[in-house]
Amino acid sequence: MAHILRLSILVIVYLYIVAAKSYDKQPNCQEFSKNVTFKDSEAIGIWHLLHFKTEKTKGSGESHCVQFTNVGEQEKKDLQERIGQYVENMNWDKLLIKMQIPCSSVKSNKTRDYYLEKLEGDGSYRTLQMPSPTAKLDLAQFHRYPMRLKLVEGQYLAMMDCHEKFVFLLGKQPPTADLDDRIKKMIDAYWPDEL
Repeated sequence: MAHILRLSILVIVYLYIVAAKSYDKQPNCQEFSKNVTFKDSEAIGIWHLLHFKTEKTKGSGESHCVQFTNVGEQEKKDLQERIGQYVENMNWDKLLIKMQIPCSSVKSNKTRDYYLEKLEGDGSYRTLQMPSPTAKLDLAQFHRYPMRLKLVEGQYLAMMDCHEKFVFLLGKQPPTADLDDRIKKMIDAYWPDEL
């Protein structure tokens, strides 16, 4: 009986250690953007979803694309005049990138537009999600959350929604049915399976 009790205690301790290590691997903004060198221009273009992971589920490549464009001075001015009174603590000069989901080449009657305000540190942004054109404009309509962007291996874009703890891996080409071994290894390195 003592042997079974000791074995049970060892199993519980092992599971506790494994759970603690898994918890450490959960995505967080600070670790994601640590020592990152990223220029805003590196995001510009159309990117295709290769893989995603949330706090609770692991995903895979699906047919989704995201389009990043520069925000020009006139667009900033028009936005500020139209919605400035409804958005708190916005530095309009730092509104640099527009993110459209899905990208403009996909015919969709529902797109989501986000503007990214650059924060301190490379790859650090705060989103400004545009409400639907029919929404009544007030402060509650404009959701603003931290987001992080970084290049992986110089050719993939990793994006983290720090509010929902979603992590996305994007590539310049749409995913194929079978991801190549290199991308699989990268996915395993960035998103290890929970034990």
